[in-house]
Amino acid sequence: MWKKLLSVVVLTLLLTACAGASQPATEITLDAADFAYSPASVTVPVGAPVVLTLKNSGHVEHDFVIEKIDVKSVLKKDSGSAAHHAHGEEMDFDLHISAQPGDTSVLEFTISEPGTYTFFCSVVGHKEAGMFGELIVVTQE
Repeated sequence: MWKKLLSVVVLTLLLTACAGASQPATEITLDAADFAYSPASVTVPVGAPVVLTLKNSGHVEHDFVIEKIDVKSVLKKDSGSAAHHAHGEEMDFDLHISAQPGDTSVLEFTISEPGTYTFFCSVVGHKEAGMFGELIVVTQE
């Protein structure tokens, strides 16, 4: 009887320790207006989950794109369309999410490498109008 009870206690402690090892998600809300992001610079820790909410407060569809970034566990809840950028030809972006005017979309991901990455709106003419920013990924201490 005591062996079973001891086994249950040890197993519970191990599961609790494993559950505590996961990192909490960094939550970011990025407002996409006509034609800027707010904030224009965001810092997140490397290796930790990120939940990015793209809120479109503009009058046309906007998106969030990073062309090349080493990410894993990408999950998106996208309210936008795939036909708005590059004249209907979707590029092969490592991260991409879009939102219709007044809507929000959510992108969840984990970044594997520290660095500074440019994000931008891929709707034709928006990047050129100044709709870009930077995602700074830092090593945790």
